[in-house]
Amino acid sequence: MKIFKFGGACIQDPQSIKQLAQLVKAEASRPLVVVVSAMGKTTRALEHVFQQKIAGQPYAIALQERCQFHQNSIDQLLVASRQEARQALALWKAELLAMLSLPLGNGSLDKLYSGIVANGELLASKLVHYYLRENKMDCGWVDARNFIKTNSGFCSAQVDWEITQDLVRHEMVPLLAQQQIVVTQGFIGSNAAGETTTLGKEGSDFTGALLAASIKAHSFTIWKDVPGVMNADPQFFKAPIKFDKLSYQTMITMAFYGAKVVHPKTIQPLAAYNIPVYIKSFYRPHEAGTAITNDAPTAVEQPIYMLKEEQGLMQFSLDDRTCFDEERRGEVLRELAQQNMQVNMLQSSAHVLSVCVDVAPHRVALLLEAFKPALRVHYQPQVSCLTVLHQDDYALQALPEQDVLLAVQGKGIYQAVFQQKETQRIIDQLSSPTSLPIQG
Repeated sequence: MKIFKFGGACIQDPQSIKQLAQLVKAEASRPLVVVVSAMGKTTRALEHVFQQKIAGQPYAIALQERCQFHQNSIDQLLVASRQEARQALALWKAELLAMLSLPLGNGSLDKLYSGIVANGELLASKLVHYYLRENKMDCGWVDARNFIKTNSGFCSAQVDWEITQDLVRHEMVPLLAQQQIVVTQGFIGSNAAGETTTLGKEGSDFTGALLAASIKAHSFTIWKDVPGVMNADPQFFKAPIKFDKLSYQTMITMAFYGAKVVHPKTIQPLAAYNIPVYIKSFYRPHEAGTAITNDAPTAVEQPIYMLKEEQGLMQFSLDDRTCFDEERRGEVLRELAQQNMQVNMLQSSAHVLSVCVDVAPHRVALLLEAFKPALRVHYQPQVSCLTVLHQDDYALQALPEQDVLLAVQGKGIYQAVFQQKETQRIIDQLSSPTSLPIQG
């Protein structure tokens, strides 16, 4: 029994779904769970609809564009199931419009966000299911919210592992005994009240890992638009190096600091059951990719670069005569956790606490308001956070001081925050012959 996960970049258009079907068909000899993300840029589009809603601005055009995108995909892929898929799309649109028409009131914005963006995964999984079934594959569809159970964190919900594991074993495993392939969604779950929750950005990886651990899968394969795990993001860095093998420990560290290839929570449940993870190229499936296993070496020779964009830099201070003691730091960090703000970098001095966080615009305003008037808060949006592992003297040799808004350096790790608009220029500088090459 295997788990395949396909991200949005792998199902960005009808041709990609045809490629997905070929990979699935090649595994027809054994039970397979297929976990899919939203198609292409659907999640970002639905986030835009959400932002327009809470800002009181028109969102009809953005919503209609996503509907038309999925309508075109249906028409290009399906024949026998076309009418059924069109009806599902029409129902989706009606339910989403009904949700958007409700007043914001005093309810949770995170709850509204999860309810809106979850529709991308639901639509994509339905389309994949219809296409596999139309191409004579024994395929069933299930709603992940029926067995991925969480608390009410909504945008970064915590999974109730015991309940989830029990539901997967008692509901999904029997279905796999009846049908060779089961298609479901990544990223989404539900709380005890049945309300839709989401697991955080790139949470589809985590969904696949939860399923793999619950059913003791033979392996978990994440299909990506890159050849494997690299020591730097090829979107920004020149000539990055691909790892053939990585240990669970190294991959957990990389994911924690922002490696986009795997969600930070993905590896832990797989490591607990010694389930190998394969990161493979969707477009070159014959290549080996990267294997993440228990027997891979933990030592890595090359420096590893992790970049997080769309960050916010918050600097908290009191008056000049008052120290920022441990109690004050604890209050700030607890409030950040309560607002589901992921801290990616922290620096503390006598008078200032600086944190770099993942940005959720609708939560930033609430957070800043919560600290008034006790603290002064300077907030700078649109920054990037770069983390470098295994390169001790990096800070002294690479980045000019004037480019860095905040830096933290320790043994084997360096972190720097700079303006997002300067990201590519700074990375080009890091890759230049006069700096430290990313090949190490």
